[in-house]
Amino acid sequence: MAKLMGLGSGNNKLVYSYKTLYEAASSNTGNLLFNFALESLIELAGTDVRWATPADSINADGHDLLIPMANNIGRHTDLKKSGPKLDGVSVHKTVMGLGAQFQLDEDFESAFDAVPETSKEWLVNLCNSSDVPNVSVRGKLTHQVFKKLGVGDKAVPLGCPSHFLSANKTLGQTLKKRAASLSIETLSNGIAVTAGNPAIPNLVKAEQYLISLLNDFKGRYIVQHPKNLICLAEGWYDDLSDEEIEVVRSRFFPALSTEQMKNWLKLYASTYVSIPQWFSDISKVDFVVGTRIHGCQLGIQAGVPSVVLHIDSRTRELCETMHIPTMSAREFQKAPSLEQLIDIVKSWDWDKYDENRLSLAQQTHDFVVQNGLTPSRHFKALIK
Repeated sequence: MAKLMGLGSGNNKLVYSYKTLYEAASSNTGNLLFNFALESLIELAGTDVRWATPADSINADGHDLLIPMANNIGRHTDLKKSGPKLDGVSVHKTVMGLGAQFQLDEDFESAFDAVPETSKEWLVNLCNSSDVPNVSVRGKLTHQVFKKLGVGDKAVPLGCPSHFLSANKTLGQTLKKRAASLSIETLSNGIAVTAGNPAIPNLVKAEQYLISLLNDFKGRYIVQHPKNLICLAEGWYDDLSDEEIEVVRSRFFPALSTEQMKNWLKLYASTYVSIPQWFSDISKVDFVVGTRIHGCQLGIQAGVPSVVLHIDSRTRELCETMHIPTMSAREFQKAPSLEQLIDIVKSWDWDKYDENRLSLAQQTHDFVVQNGLTPSRHFKALIK
């Protein structure tokens, strides 16, 4: 059996400051979700290997590595410096969930050229270390990067492992039924908003609208990232400067004072380090929407109709690969309405969702087995 080289799923650690949350969940708690997914899908020998674990220790241990990764390809990341340290690692390495993060509609050649050469070298070395395809990528766009590098045969577009958290083989039919009965009048259990990023100023109008929905319908404001929003959600005010607090207030809550914003967040906001608790809480609402793909994905896996407002190539690619309801956040912001969001899930092709999901599950299972990994009982049951 392999060991997971990553965060693990947080191990339900107690967090009481941003530092302790970062240690348990990184800077984005969405990372816990696909780590948790792999722990659910693959039989593992342990989750105690980190990206910085020395090669000598890994080789002496002798277990192969399963490495969950996210949007780590782009101008924003140098994999040689900040990616998993794989130089000198002789055991077999399997990466799952890797994606490119480019701007929407950015010219591919320009975006590819902006990827650090050391990242390209890291990717090629990873692929050349294996005789079989050993990288699952998020979709066609990311696969194009590997083809451009000459190692397209070592990468397979499979979306995100979180797509298979639910054991329901006809999950799309469950979502179709719930979407059919959805209306503004039936949102008695409220909605969940997967909170955005105040550092993206050109999408604040969309976020302000989503926040207003919670004032109208109640529910949950689920915060994954960044630091200032997490700390405000959790009441860790001493971890922030006045300037960091003001960025959130001025962009997301311009009509409220700082104290009013803090009180609002105490009422509605949550940041999770327990995926089972996150799943349980989100399953109780009637609708999920926001710019966070993994927050919306968990809603879908819980059987709750959800819409992702995609903001970049990364989120759009995942939605396209997994056939998850989506629309451009920029387009939504032009004339935001709850009716439009409900119409998306009502008209979505949920039959195609099921067909696509089971196909990806089989392909992912084959990829896992080909890399010498052992599918869990949960995963085997999904493809039988």
